[in-house]
Amino acid sequence: MIGWALSGGGNRGPIQVGAMRALFERGIAPALLVGTSAGALNAAFIAADPTPQTNERLAQMWLDTKASDIFPKPKWYMLLRAAFFGNGLDDDRARAKNFQKHLPSGVTTFGDLGAKLYLTAADLQTGRLYLYGDDPHAQLLEACLASTALPVVWDPEMIHGHQFVDGGVVANVPISVAIDRGATEIYALDLQNPGPFPYQKGAIAIALKSIGVLTYQQALRDIQRALEQSGVTLHYISLGDIFADIELQDFSRTAEMLEQGYRRARQYLDHPTPNVLPQALGAAASSVTPPGAVPYHPKF
Repeated sequence: MIGWALSGGGNRGPIQVGAMRALFERGIAPALLVGTSAGALNAAFIAADPTPQTNERLAQMWLDTKASDIFPKPKWYMLLRAAFFGNGLDDDRARAKNFQKHLPSGVTTFGDLGAKLYLTAADLQTGRLYLYGDDPHAQLLEACLASTALPVVWDPEMIHGHQFVDGGVVANVPISVAIDRGATEIYALDLQNPGPFPYQKGAIAIALKSIGVLTYQQALRDIQRALEQSGVTLHYISLGDIFADIELQDFSRTAEMLEQGYRRARQYLDHPTPNVLPQALGAAASSVTPPGAVPYHPKF
């Protein structure tokens, strides 16, 4: 069974959509999708009807989205809100309005979808990763909002008194979920920047990059698990270096993102290298080592 694992990536989600265009062109359609954060939105849209036509509608959705659709408030207000009276730079109202506007008509629950879909969210009160998708009656909008609630940027989603945030803090490239739900051939479209990274300055920048370090290590473990899993073929397509430094509120480069994501996936599909740990991951070259320490490489 073919599964697509779509990572988080914020406003760089169109890069995945371009890559998915290349997959559809080769007849590689998903029977199962797993998404986190921006990948959750992309996966939910495609799962409604996993066809090239749906992917093109998703591409147009991204092209039509403006920064003000997602971030309607000025930057100064969002910074004050996060510092003094909010749990993030903004609440979920703009995201909810945008999601509802673009979700296919008649699709409100997981049971309405044409392909199996799994979305991740993390519970801040228990520390557990939760998975939407096994219950066909689960609400798609609630799942998308929880899975895209990036800490620091947006308030957590409140569900039965618990705070739920972007599942990417636990499973940003949800390859293990795809394996556990039966995928035997997985195409992982990863928007994580493999580094190396510049010096981080400012509390918000450091907080977000710290989350990135956690998700980066988890991705390595997921990839390694797939490589050692009998009967599983993993196609890992790294998209993380494309527009890696673009600001979260910049939606002006969508057309270029679509094109570059498409080209990168085509390059891979022309010369596929399944079941190979990408050299860029886990080995960002650096001569800087703390005195008395060595890089740690987990044994799987």
